[in-house]
Amino acid sequence: PQNRRFRQAIANADSVVYALIAERRIGAGNQQDLLSLLMAARDEETGEGLSDRELLDQTKTIIGAGYETTTQALAWTWYLLARHTEVENKLHAEISEVLDGRTPTAEDLPRLKYTLMMFQEAMRLYPPAWAMTRAAIKEDEIGGYRVPANSEMMLVPYITHRHPKYWERPEEFYPEHFLPERQAARPAFAYFPFGGGPRKCIGNNFALMEAQLIIAMVAQRYRLRLAVEREIEPEASITLRPRGGVRMKLCRA
Repeated sequence: PQNRRFRQAIANADSVVYALIAERRIGAGNQQDLLSLLMAARDEETGEGLSDRELLDQTKTIIGAGYETTTQALAWTWYLLARHTEVENKLHAEISEVLDGRTPTAEDLPRLKYTLMMFQEAMRLYPPAWAMTRAAIKEDEIGGYRVPANSEMMLVPYITHRHPKYWERPEEFYPEHFLPERQAARPAFAYFPFGGGPRKCIGNNFALMEAQLIIAMVAQRYRLRLAVEREIEPEASITLRPRGGVRMKLCRA
């Protein structure tokens, strides 16, 4: 029965996306959204576009990955802010100075520098994609260990992001880790919450943009406090979730 319910859920999701694709095929709906842009894309060599099945897979990936990962990253962000009032105060000061009470837009993002640094630091400590796999394309050696070709390798940002060789205060919530001069002094892959190379998350820039905007809009109005003061443990599932969730109270800013 569980398998039947699972297959039915997939079919329901597929039918919703296929209906959206059908609307776009006949020219209906928003022509500037992500689905429309995917449908307009063409292979540089063949000139062919994506099939309906390919569009379905890409859209479901964006919806699934974009919702789950950003949600978990923001949950950890509010938890860390509630436990570090000095960082929270700096965040509110920047938002007040940059926005002066108005709703933030994409044009404000370059000036919300501390907001971005703070979110990047939250993802350093609690990367939603806490582990990822890659295949070795040829034989290699890492730290004295032989890696045969085609080996499946597991990369763990959660560990690398806390390596004392690369991070001044590895176990602390310290947004200044992401000052430009400190970022420039680190190897590129000391920090990889979105992966890297050709397989880097396609939603990288979108996730950072939406997180900055959400944080700024919420922080304009509220300070979030833990409903029960306790240390939240990470739970390593598909994403790095706060075990038991994070219950919080909204207090007027």
